[in-house]
Amino acid sequence: MAATLLALFFLFIAICFFLQIHRKKPATNNNLPHGSFVWSFLGETIEFVRTQSHGAPEKFVRNRMERYGSPMVFKTSLLGYHMVVFCGPEGNKFLFGNENKMVASWWPEAI
Repeated sequence: MAATLLALFFLFIAICFFLQIHRKKPATNNNLPHGSFVWSFLGETIEFVRTQSHGAPEKFVRNRMERYGSPMVFKTSLLGYHMVVFCGPEGNKFLFGNENKMVASWWPEAI
């Protein structure tokens, strides 16, 4: 019985993985920044929470800035939502200089 449940669990995980990789992505003309939307339901939430628990939330942002080579912006998936994160002085200048013109403020329901 336990072996059957374990096999079904792994089959479910494999199907989810397959569907995530092979799902059709809508054709968009959005000019998105570098980053990744991996596992949209989980994303990079685990690493984000891990850096929060170690008392260094800025490490998550700093690692993404170095990885994607952008000192201003990167895209990610947190708490099941696709997000674009602005960071650094250039990002803040763009964000607050264009308030309600080119960007809209939004918070996920989890927050």
